[in-house]
Amino acid sequence: MKEVVFYVVFLLSLCIIPGVNAQDIRVHDPVMAEAGEHYYLFCTGRGISVFSSPDMEHWQKEDPVFEAAPEWTQDVVPGFKNHIWAPDIFKYKGKYYLYYSVSAFGKNTSAIGVATNATLAPDAADFKWQDHGIVVRSVPNRDLWNAIDPNVMQDEAGVPWLTFGSFWGGIKLVKLSENPVSVANP
Repeated sequence: MKEVVFYVVFLLSLCIIPGVNAQDIRVHDPVMAEAGEHYYLFCTGRGISVFSSPDMEHWQKEDPVFEAAPEWTQDVVPGFKNHIWAPDIFKYKGKYYLYYSVSAFGKNTSAIGVATNATLAPDAADFKWQDHGIVVRSVPNRDLWNAIDPNVMQDEAGVPWLTFGSFWGGIKLVKLSENPVSVANP
């Protein structure tokens, strides 16, 4: 099996996907993963927008990760309309982890959630996103940081770490648990 290679694509938080007519597809906060014979691009959008391509030139729009907003999002952002920000895809121990931001614009009323899947191929028999809810949350008048813009990486020992923030007090870093759907304790 071909090794999975992850690509993070940043161009002032805007990426134009090349194709027949590059002006037709614009995305914000993109992240791309190569899995098998395809590339999968996740980006800010309703339910987390997804595109797939065999060659990074010809793209197909896929169904969003979430048809409806996860139920917990209403507790974090009342009136949330499923416009999910800045996803990050991470493969760990054979499973895909998709971290994403839920936020009220211009406020630190925010949370980072995570969903998992065994595969990125929508036509695979075991394709199904399972949401695990909140990984970290920021609350106005309590926190001087913002739980947005997740990015996960592993250290030399293979331990996963979550960076987030950038708006409202800078970048933060937390160690994730062995099952990286939550923050490690302590």
